[in-house]
Parts: sequence; structure tokens; C-alpha cells
Amino acid sequence: MSIFKTKTVKGGKTTEIETDIFYLNQIPDAMEKMGWEMAPKLMRHWFNTKPAYTFTEEVKTKYVTGKAIDIPNERMNDSIIKMQWALKYKQPKDVMDVLINGWASNAGIDQLKIQLEKEGGKKTLGYENDIREIDTFSVVNSRRFGSKFDTIDDWYGAMGNSNMKVAVKGHVDKLNNKDVFVTEQIGMYLKDTYDFVGSNEPLGIWSKNGILDKVSSVDYAALYASGSWMVLWIKYNGYVPVINDSFRKWQKKHNEGGDFMVFSDILWMDPLPQNRIIHL
Repeated sequence: MSIFKTKTVKGGKTTEIETDIFYLNQIPDAMEKMGWEMAPKLMRHWFNTKPAYTFTEEVKTKYVTGKAIDIPNERMNDSIIKMQWALKYKQPKDVMDVLINGWASNAGIDQLKIQLEKEGGKKTLGYENDIREIDTFSVVNSRRFGSKFDTIDDWYGAMGNSNMKVAVKGHVDKLNNKDVFVTEQIGMYLKDTYDFVGSNEPLGIWSKNGILDKVSSVDYAALYASGSWMVLWIKYNGYVPVINDSFRKWQKKHNEGGDFMVFSDILWMDPLPQNRIIHL
């Protein structure tokens, strides 16, 4: 038990309030108490990285928008997030439905042509073994999704704002003496960053037992701002606000915790009949 001391006015009476000590690396345990599965695994992966490693904005942008083959092994994870898990949630399921129907748009076909022109011209796509190679050489469409207004759940805690990408597996052929791409399969996967870039971004109000919902978080913030410490202790004893900078301070103190890129596995499926043959 720890003692929290505060004064309501300068020179005023000091109020002492008993409160539980809550350590940042207890958040994964709190997530599991709420029944979350993937969010605690990702956070433990972050905490288990030694020595500490921090993305800069430049590196983050490079890993998100540049060639994924340039991402080192120690800066990525492709074994935790599974598409089967993701599709339990409305946000990724809705986006996947859109991409299944719309990946072969004009922009998608243009990107397909760009991929086929790489490395002096290619006749096949999608047969790479490494997700980073797939991301670099076989992706033809993608969509970013997620909102801070989404429900706080395992999906929100693990991925939040994410990118769903469409890779194609297939080969170039001839049809009526014209080049076509025969789409054998399309693959859906998620790509995201797990980082704490941006010092003041709020990450929720946490205790050993979980996170406050959004309504309770607003109430907590109002009580905190007004200095209503006793009411705050009665209603929300053990809860503390967590921001990105909380994790940066942990890194500096303990020399552990590392930002990384997240890739899911790939969910391969047959294309819709109208997208089986793409005229180049």
C-alpha cells in the first residue's frame, strides 16, 4: 500500500490517501482479467524486448510505408495476431468484406502492374515465404481503419487503428493473345505498429483489475481536474491514467521495452469469379 499526498490549495491542509501501487508491467495481467487474449500477448512482447528500443517518427514511417523487407527480425512479430481471431470483431470483418469485393479497382490493378514490373519483370506473385516479402512484392490494395470511438475490447487494445492488406497469388498468362493475370488466391492480413511514439497520447485509465470504460474515464478526468481526491479514491481507488510517456519513462528506468511492427498471418481464399482474370 502506498500513501498519496495532495493539497487542495497552496499552504492548505495535506490530505493523505492510501492507494495500491500499480506497476506498468501489470497491465497485461489486467487485460487477461478482462478476458482479453491478444492485447496482453503484444504488450508482453514489448516488455520482453531488451535492451529498450524506441521508434522515431522517421523509422516508424519507413517501416509502415517503405519496403517491409528492410524491417529487421528483431523489430517485427508475425506469430501473435491471427486473422481467425481478428474476424471475431466487426471492424476488421467489415473491412475485409469491402476489400474482397473491391480490391481489383483501377487503383488495385495499377498496383498489380507495378508489382509485376519489379525486379525486371515478374511472372508470378504471392509465392514468397516471408510476410515481409509478401508485403513488399505482392500487395495490391489496402485499407486503414479504426477509431478512438470504437468499443474498448481486445481488438481495441491489441490493434486499434490498423491496416488490412490484400496480397495476390497467381501468374501471368495469355488470353486471346493479350496478357492477363490469373488470380489463384487473394490473401488478407493485418499490418500495424506497436509503439509509443507521441508522449501525451492517452492510453486509458488502468488498475490491476482492468481499464475504465469511456464514460467512467470522463468522470475520472473531471474529478481529477477538480481536485476531488476523496471522491476519486472512493470511486476509482487503484486506477491511474496511462499515456505513451509512461512507457517511455519505463524504458529509461529499466532499459527494457521495444517498439515493433505487427503482422498477422495471411488468410488465403479464392477470388470472386469476376476477379479471377485481370486484364493487364
